[in-house]
Amino acid sequence: MTEFNESLYKASMEALLTANVPRAIAEAASRVVASDQADQPNLGRTKEDQQAVNTAMQHYRSNQEDS
Repeated sequence: MTEFNESLYKASMEALLTANVPRAIAEAASRVVASDQADQPNLGRTKEDQQAVNTAMQHYRSNQEDS
């Protein structure tokens, strides 16, 4: 069973929301990151999980360029 790292979730949410990533996208990506499994290929992420992170990072980078 996957452990959920609450501290990592909170840190991810804070960073993404501070960068003006939409809340729903930030929540989805933060849930994925907080559930990563270091001992698994691709951190145990599904294609959908990785897409959630990619979407958040697109918003993050876009908002950084706009600053």
